[in-house]
Amino acid sequence: MTANPALVRDWLFKGMSAEARLDELESEGVAVRAATDPGALQRVMSLEEFSPEIRRAAMSALPAYLAFFCLENAVRELVEERLREAIGSSWWEDCVSAKIQGKVAERREKEGVNRWHVRRGAQEIYYTDFGDLVAIIRNNWDKFEDLFPDQNWLINRLNELEASRNVIAHSNKLDQREMDRISMYVQDWLRQVG
Repeated sequence: MTANPALVRDWLFKGMSAEARLDELESEGVAVRAATDPGALQRVMSLEEFSPEIRRAAMSALPAYLAFFCLENAVRELVEERLREAIGSSWWEDCVSAKIQGKVAERREKEGVNRWHVRRGAQEIYYTDFGDLVAIIRNNWDKFEDLFPDQNWLINRLNELEASRNVIAHSNKLDQREMDRISMYVQDWLRQVG
């Protein structure tokens, strides 16, 4: 029995269209294959020149890195939104300690020397460390207390996450227990903040 060329062509075209749409979704940040497809990371960036051990470690670190990227930037957005809403455009000067402001100013100045390199962001908040965000929230708790059960609930979770974040940010692996904690705390954040 021979296959109908038109049916084969239609089948191939549909498969190629589906593959192109999956690639498009992944480029938009929708994980459709990454968890089960070891080639997903290599579609983003070619890594063939690295050893299989390094590539496997990168794949195992990917979920934590993505979670921290999203969470850290969500915390930044929340801090800026809440303080701008409560204080106005001078929120950075009025609500952030001189120590953090100084560190951020120094980072921005250093970055200005290397104009060829992309900047971290247009706003000062993007030059803060994760721990700085915790300090800003703590020092302005009255602007955040309606969102969280209590200050200790939030501060403890963010401090615990910072330890894992630093492991991932310095290209090291986490064990499954830490990955589970990250997942749970991110879910807690999303349920609490909305």
